[in-house]
Amino acid sequence: MSTIKEVEALLRKAKKENRELKKDNDEKNLHIKFLNERLDNWADKNAQLREEKLKITVDDVLAFQKSKADYASSQDQSFVDQLEKQEQVKLDSQGIANEQRSET
Repeated sequence: MSTIKEVEALLRKAKKENRELKKDNDEKNLHIKFLNERLDNWADKNAQLREEKLKITVDDVLAFQKSKADYASSQDQSFVDQLEKQEQVKLDSQGIANEQRSET
């Protein structure tokens, strides 16, 4: 038969384990709540986007395609400008402009 001290030690151990499990459970419940909120937000946003896509007109599609083409051409021009600027400044192997290096 167990002594009272052994039973009390087992009780303390069980209570400690119970507290840890409750804490883990609370953390998991909070995480589940967070994930459910994210899922709800995603579903709402997805439904809104789907509804917008269903209501789009041909004029909207044409305007979107035109703006997309304009943006692409402006990006291409920006890229060409950057390349021209890089060609003007010649760098040596250390990345220092040759003109600056020759002056010193």
